[in-house]
This record gives sequence, C-alpha cells and structure tokens, in this order.
Amino acid sequence: MDKLKEKAFTGPRALPVVQYGPIKYFADLRLKEFRDVKDFSNSVRFDSEKGRQICIQTGVVSCPSCGMSAIVSMAFENETLRCMRCFALIEPLCGE
Repeated sequence: MDKLKEKAFTGPRALPVVQYGPIKYFADLRLKEFRDVKDFSNSVRFDSEKGRQICIQTGVVSCPSCGMSAIVSMAFENETLRCMRCFALIEPLCGE
C-alpha cells in the first residue's frame, strides 16, 4: 500500500493561471506570488497593493491563522469560509 501512495504524488504540478487585465499570471499559492506567464521576472507578491487587487479579482484567499492560500470560486464570495488546513474562519472575498 505504501508504494501506491508514493506513485500517486510523483511528477511536476501545474500552477493555476489567472488573468488580471491583459496579463496572465501563474498563481503560486505556496510562495504567495503571481508570476507573469511570459516574463517570469515580473512577479507580484500577494501582500502588495497590486497583489491584493489581483487576489480579490481572481478569488485567491489566505488563512489569517496558518497562512495557507487557495483559489475560491466567486460563487462563495458572501459565504463563511474555513481554512482546509486549520479550520480557522476566512473573511469573505468582498471584505478583503
């Protein structure tokens, strides 16, 4: 059974792509930054002013307790959300 678990997580993982204006960004939830798909040197941290704007528009939320980030559908913008890791409350997207 352990061999099955090892094989389940092998290989590279694809980063989600979000669009803000005319620019497409990779959303690196682990490093908490957006990186331009065409120019990797153009990156935007989630905690910068522009990064917060992109997060709100694209549905990226971060847990205030443990820092885990996730992309949440805009259909849940007025719902009470909980972190998948620590179950802490996360503010609605419209409140960020």
